[in-house]
Amino acid sequence: MAVLTLTTCLAVAVLSFICTPGAPAPLRPFTTESMLMDATLFPPGWSNRPIIPTADSHGALEHPRRGMSGDGVVGHEIYRYEFVRSAQREYKRQLDVFYSGRQANDAWEEKPELTTLMDFADEAYVACASYIAPNTEGAKLCHMLARYGEFVVRFSAQIAPAAPLALDEDELGELLVKLDDRWEAAMASLPTPSP
Repeated sequence: MAVLTLTTCLAVAVLSFICTPGAPAPLRPFTTESMLMDATLFPPGWSNRPIIPTADSHGALEHPRRGMSGDGVVGHEIYRYEFVRSAQREYKRQLDVFYSGRQANDAWEEKPELTTLMDFADEAYVACASYIAPNTEGAKLCHMLARYGEFVVRFSAQIAPAAPLALDEDELGELLVKLDDRWEAAMASLPTPSP
């Protein structure tokens, strides 16, 4: 009987740990919207589009999105969750959803050289796939998925080395470093980054 009681208590404890979301994420000295990309991170010729909510919240408390106007497709979404554990689950789910074949012409190819640039992120993954862009040869669509504590970040950019005004892979790498640095500064409670 004692073994059965001990086993039951242990099972309840394990299930309680797995099923509870943990402690709420800390208050942050910055707004979620302030973490979205802006034209200052891009080469000349790009401008900000309005900040809008994403089409689906994915269960997040906040979910702003910003696109950029320029030569190519660029979008940035941030999902803020109440609990870090919720963000961890959503990041894992997004690895399957965000890199689906619907937007690309072929398989997504992991870009470890770009992923390693996101050295402050708790988790990060970058992959690219060929993409048909009007009047642009060799265009690729690259997606970055990252998690910073309770935030899940999605970033998409069309890169086209043959188009003179479009982003190339080096510029994409520089952009990812700037975004990662912005998170590091904000999470270290430094002054709020400019929007």
